Amino acid sequence: MRARGALYVTYDGLLEPLGESQVLGYVERLARSYPMSVLSFEKPADLADRARVSRMEGRLAGSGVRWIRRRYHKRPMLPATGYDIARGVVAGLAAVGRGAIGLVHVRGYVPGAIGLSVARATGRAFVFDMRGFWPEEKVDAGHWTREGTPYRLAKRWERRFFEGADAIVSLTDAGVKRFPELGYRLRPDVLVDVIPTCADLAQFAPGPPDRALAARLGLEGRRVVGCVGTLSNWYLREPTLRYLAKLVRVLPDAVVLFVTREDHGALRADAGRAGLPASRAVFARAEFAEMPAYLRLLDVAVFFIKMCFSKTASAPTRLAELLGVGVPVVINDGIGDSGAIVRDHEAGVVLPQLDAASVAASLPAVRRVLDDPQARARCAATARRYFDVDEGTARYARLYDRLLGGRG
Repeated sequence: MRARGALYVTYDGLLEPLGESQVLGYVERLARSYPMSVLSFEKPADLADRARVSRMEGRLAGSGVRWIRRRYHKRPMLPATGYDIARGVVAGLAAVGRGAIGLVHVRGYVPGAIGLSVARATGRAFVFDMRGFWPEEKVDAGHWTREGTPYRLAKRWERRFFEGADAIVSLTDAGVKRFPELGYRLRPDVLVDVIPTCADLAQFAPGPPDRALAARLGLEGRRVVGCVGTLSNWYLREPTLRYLAKLVRVLPDAVVLFVTREDHGALRADAGRAGLPASRAVFARAEFAEMPAYLRLLDVAVFFIKMCFSKTASAPTRLAELLGVGVPVVINDGIGDSGAIVRDHEAGVVLPQLDAASVAASLPAVRRVLDDPQARARCAATARRYFDVDEGTARYARLYDRLLGGRG
């Protein structure tokens, strides 16, 4: 009998919010049909919380998922990452050696180096779940140069991933359309699918706002503009804050709710410099499980992302979660398929650029969305069409079936 299981390799820890949302959301569902093993790299601070580790162990055991965890190392960057890759290969080979694993599914480039090595050594199928053009992301973010060693090593591995993959998963159609520009020779039988960043829409679902939470935050009777998650790295901090300052000027009853783990003092100061009055800003932190309740307080949400080549392959998690609870969004165009989805389904406002003319033209459009009684229903319907984790899991299962043979 052919091995029906999968080894899923992630460099994001399962103890992190991203790992809980974007790894476990799929793996636990896949485990209903396939024996699943997860190799993850956990941050030292997370591993030090023994109670959280114990809870995660119990959760995974109850889901039938085998958890192989290793400690994440950060510095010095190249030696630390190389060390993690080497340890991951050893752990992956041991997992395959125990049997039942027929394919190796990797989430991103560092896991790709682990998974491709294991797959080639053992003859297992290799699924490259790319999550974006990572080497270009590092250059676009200003962390690497194209002449530097890290970029050249990453591009060398990228060629191996694309040319050695049995299946490639992209977050966006826009990303797939850029594959020819990479210049790689994909196998003629390689499976290519688009599975965007999804959300658990049973959890991120429309519902009445939590009145007690609104009262605690001082939001009763106010129109709430949301800014959720990080406001750094790819997310454009200053343009977002300037836009929020302009938006509250045309919405006299509005207040901006920032739900973020970032330094609130620094963010408050930056918001003030951008022209957002302190009286119109509220700051909060929330655990992942609390986020649906916070999102249901919002009337509209704003986020802008740096526009560049690498972002054509990006699908922001927050878009799926916001639309899931029925919150219209204000975003900039050029980020994967997000602009087309929001624009085509009237799920918010899409700015073609972040220049003064585009900003000015968008403000009346935001008011129209806020006054539209059908907007929230359209947003939730859009999320169900594109971002339902159950449908995303079903698409992964179809890939698994084709690679493993037969139905799971």
